[in-house]
Amino acid sequence: MAEDVREGGTWTPRQRLKNDALHALVRAALALVQRAPRGLVATVCRGLGLVAWAVLAKERGLVGARLAAGLGQPVAPRRVRAVFLAAADVLADTLALLDPRERAGRAMTMDAASHEVFRAALAEGRGVVYIAAHLGPWERMAALLVEEGFPVATVARESYDPRFTALYERIRAPRGVLSIYRARPGAATAIVRELRAGRAVGFLLDLPSRVRSIRGVLFGAQQSIPVGAARIALARGAAVVVGTPMSSARDGRQQLLVERVDTSDLARGPDGETRLTLRLARALEARIEARPEAWLGLFAPPSSGAIDDAAR
Repeated sequence: MAEDVREGGTWTPRQRLKNDALHALVRAALALVQRAPRGLVATVCRGLGLVAWAVLAKERGLVGARLAAGLGQPVAPRRVRAVFLAAADVLADTLALLDPRERAGRAMTMDAASHEVFRAALAEGRGVVYIAAHLGPWERMAALLVEEGFPVATVARESYDPRFTALYERIRAPRGVLSIYRARPGAATAIVRELRAGRAVGFLLDLPSRVRSIRGVLFGAQQSIPVGAARIALARGAAVVVGTPMSSARDGRQQLLVERVDTSDLARGPDGETRLTLRLARALEARIEARPEAWLGLFAPPSSGAIDDAAR
């Protein structure tokens, strides 16, 4: 098995050849995408989504099982197909953000109530822990927050290939979204620095990760849920909000919904961290239940890692 370069390892010659070929293919595809009309790109992405749904039997079965578990009932094939198409739409939306002329607000909006919730949380001056999920176009969500005048950093995991991490930065950095890569030295210090300066730091909590986690339930399945965001929020006394794109607004744009999470009854320490983590999982679960086909977590099987057991 090849070493993970994110952890100081090196690729085998065979893996390097495969990764070089994949990177070259992606570069060529992006060169075409950047010259093609946006509507054509969206159509091609949806076509790829349909092809993936038709030929990837294992993934199709996984999505169907996860969707049925979350909904508590069998699902029709059309709903499984809709998940693949939604993933294709997210891909097309992310590709659109490679164009520096693309405004985040073109396809997403933030209502006055959500704007005020986020503004008030930042105004408290202790930073904001912003909890999100892989629900809809999350890259555009971060870009929109900055476009609306909010200072935002995101905690992310580097790609297995550093060249793809650089691609992420082509989307985020020009738009003012700071990426904090959690495996890099100084990541914890960078998170604290952002919060101490009164800025927001975003965490995606809906997928299992190689970090300290607790066992919880998310959309009908037991999985490990990272506890770091709750630990940091309680240690810093930071405000906590949950924000995800929701159903489309009247003008066709997706609506970003931001809500405050009450932490006034929680104290620092393992008990408070566990309770807050499960509270955040329930808040994300409610968002996923509202538009399940848009959740990319359906493609990821729940996994067990280094976890602490916690009752729901």
